[in-house]
Amino acid sequence: MRRAVILAAGKSTRLGGENKLLVEAGGVPVHQWHERLLRDIPTTIITRPEDVTAVADAASWAKVIPHDKFDGPVGALAAYLQIYLDRMDELIVLFADTLLVPQPLPERSWVGVAPAPARTWDLYAPWGWTRGVPYLPVCVGVYSFDYPDRLRRAVKRATEHSEGKDLPMIELLNEYARSTPLRDNPVRGWYDAGDTDAIRRVPNFEGALLEDPTRLETVGWLDVALTR
Repeated sequence: MRRAVILAAGKSTRLGGENKLLVEAGGVPVHQWHERLLRDIPTTIITRPEDVTAVADAASWAKVIPHDKFDGPVGALAAYLQIYLDRMDELIVLFADTLLVPQPLPERSWVGVAPAPARTWDLYAPWGWTRGVPYLPVCVGVYSFDYPDRLRRAVKRATEHSEGKDLPMIELLNEYARSTPLRDNPVRGWYDAGDTDAIRRVPNFEGALLEDPTRLETVGWLDVALTR
């Protein structure tokens, strides 16, 4: 069975402590983006105890369970695996502030990547030197793991010396990759909902398309949004 878990148990400091699933992005609450993406996949939301009732009432399409520690995405995922490990063959892990338009989520183990902007640079283009913002492939907060037992072992190794500290996802990815290849899965139509500035750039929910509307031109291995 394929399942999904949404990690929403952090402090949400960039949003003033608001639950990321309940803020609006593109004219709708964030959880509606996830519902549309994960349609027909049994989904669980991990969130702070004080937010369980509000999230469960709003996102009635998912099961909601509390997590009372601020130990990062790996810690929240560990809490989920204690409950559901024996009930799945494959797990989609999604950060609460990762918004994706509907698209296929392939099987096997992978890391979702998409171009994200760096700072402005002087770059060489076929017509000569130009100034632009390079778009580099980065992890965008969506993952797939198709070996639950290996995932559990990787989580255990990543957390055994953490002493409850906030562990970034990279710690788990490196542990999991020791036994199972994690391929890059380019995702399209990705938008960030982690802070107010990013949310302002999210397009209307109904009109969000699979194609990235940003005008990009290729310069070597970089996608560059030109500033000229």
